[in-house]
Amino acid sequence: MADRSSSTRTSARRSPPRQLNAGRVVDEPAASVWPLTVRWTLLLIMLGAIFVALRGVHSLAETPQPSAIFTERLVVVGVAGRPELTDADRTILSSNLDSAQVGSVAARGRYVSDCAAAGWTTLGAGRRAAVGGLCDPVVANGAVTDWAARQAAAAARHGDAQLGTLAASVNGCVAAIGPGAALAAAKPDGTLAAYAAPEEFVRNGLQLSCPITIVDAEALSDQIVAKLAADETVTVILTGIGPAPGSDDRSLQVIYRLATTLPGWLTSASTRREGIVTLTDLTRTLIDFGRPPDSPVPVTVDGSPFAVFEAQLSMAAIDSQLDETAALSDAAPAAYLGVGLAGTVLGLIMIAGVILRRLRITRLILTMGTVWLASMMLTGAVPWYRSEQPGVVAVCAMLGWAAILTGAALLLARIVGVPAAIAGAALTVAALTADAALGGPMQPGSLVNSRPIFGLRWYGFGNVTFGAYAGAGLLLAGYVAHRFLLRGRQRAAIAAVALIGFGIVVCQGWPTMGSDFGGVIALTPSVLWLIFAVSGAWITWQRLLIAVGSTVLAVGLISLLDWARGPDQRSHLGNFVQRILDGDALDVVSRKAVAALQTLSGPLGVGIAVIGIALWVVIFKYAASLAEDQFSTIRPTLIAVLICAILGSLVNDGGINVWLTMTSATTVTVAWFCVDSALRRGWPAAASMLRR
Repeated sequence: MADRSSSTRTSARRSPPRQLNAGRVVDEPAASVWPLTVRWTLLLIMLGAIFVALRGVHSLAETPQPSAIFTERLVVVGVAGRPELTDADRTILSSNLDSAQVGSVAARGRYVSDCAAAGWTTLGAGRRAAVGGLCDPVVANGAVTDWAARQAAAAARHGDAQLGTLAASVNGCVAAIGPGAALAAAKPDGTLAAYAAPEEFVRNGLQLSCPITIVDAEALSDQIVAKLAADETVTVILTGIGPAPGSDDRSLQVIYRLATTLPGWLTSASTRREGIVTLTDLTRTLIDFGRPPDSPVPVTVDGSPFAVFEAQLSMAAIDSQLDETAALSDAAPAAYLGVGLAGTVLGLIMIAGVILRRLRITRLILTMGTVWLASMMLTGAVPWYRSEQPGVVAVCAMLGWAAILTGAALLLARIVGVPAAIAGAALTVAALTADAALGGPMQPGSLVNSRPIFGLRWYGFGNVTFGAYAGAGLLLAGYVAHRFLLRGRQRAAIAAVALIGFGIVVCQGWPTMGSDFGGVIALTPSVLWLIFAVSGAWITWQRLLIAVGSTVLAVGLISLLDWARGPDQRSHLGNFVQRILDGDALDVVSRKAVAALQTLSGPLGVGIAVIGIALWVVIFKYAASLAEDQFSTIRPTLIAVLICAILGSLVNDGGINVWLTMTSATTVTVAWFCVDSALRRGWPAAASMLRR
């Protein structure tokens, strides 16, 4: 045992990573200014060419067309609880297929379970609003009677919806028919330019006294839409506005517009999805219709104007579009359950392999674990939501991708001569980078993105995707650095970490790719830490300031470039810059902080955090040493991943989801190295190392 320890110490003294841990720089032979060899340079050029080609493919994708409103009158009829077409909708649409635009609308207010009054209030504010349980508005003497209480409910807990924005932003008046419509049409002081009860409106022959009329007519809604649809001088929009009374149904609802010149599927820059818009998009469309010429766009409106993917409509196509959108939410729980059961079965087999010392099957399952999240993302490449059994097809697609990527990881590991776990990380990075380069087309149908009913991230990378991408990217960067350091090529190791790390930062944050504000904040200092560690430099206050400054610079540059694209093209990064200019950015930061804290404060969040901390302790104290002979930079790499997991949980509203994703993925990778070590060295040797 003494000889073995002596041999280990001697090897450690000669190892570049041990010198790195001691703060000393690895000696490297004289080399040219360019740190990479010809082979690595050619590989880099090839990967760059593939990336550019994918971006070129993205630029060729169909783009939606703006669709102006040419009539002098616009009527919005809001209906509660309409997730699918009614018989009346079918009759109306079938007669107007050549002049209709159809889609689904995310009608939620600030909170998912709020009543329809929150939808009406959101429509009037242009930002998601809360109503604090005030679900039954009353109008008296030309005003909403409890307006002050509604303003207080909207402002509670850092809410920033400005009630009355719609009426204050248009040139002309906004009329309200019915109490719910009054919440949308009211001025900032709660008064109404014109108001009538639905029965009175019908009795008077649907006379329109204002350029914009908003209608809450309940049972009379279909009758009103049918009559107005025959009037070519009026543009009619029917929209779901929230759940039916007494229901907490969070489904996306039907929306369609009549009297258009471009039939097709509604969309907007807010969602970037064919056939999906939000209530705040409708607000912005109404404001643009009634906004004085050359007047500025209200900065308190989050939505973007309606656009359209031009298409020849049919009732069958409309039904399919609505069903597919609904399946993304409705079938997802069944898909998650199926994936969870499959993972549980594989986990039990893996544990049985450890107990029975059949470690090859355990290592194989762990290899699959390294590509598990990538497989869930790639499920979005399969249109499972179009099938008759979407949940089943989604599970089969995910498991199919897992089998393909596992086989690819094993093949890549054999060809390149790297551990299969690292090959899995490389494939994960490749898959997510390709999706980013293409503009994220796989995210809507992937099993790592949020469901449409939550109305969270419509485009770009969400919190789970970020966790998978960042964790795999840091592991890959650290391992490539290890390979260069073994050859005494420290500058190449630093360059590799920078290229991989900051390449992922750009893909993660660029507005037309990942578009993830928090991801850039969390990942940039983690990459810089790994660069410092690979260079052998001590971490000083000056270098910490460099890391902080670089993070601010990266976030600021990407956000400013996005902001410069204009209000109708910006992602939430550019919108945040505008909020800073307007002085209301603190509300956004506060809301995200509250959301992140809520994920940590419950029993589930606390349990995940505690288990995660325990896993990290085991990883650093026991498991990491078993991987150092194959991955000498694993400790600084793991520290970089841990930094990213902590920062990502703090700066993203997903909170504990980032921690869970990165901790579980890292645990799987480290476990692979432990099992592989047991296979190579023998079980007793591995066990004795664990006991130490």
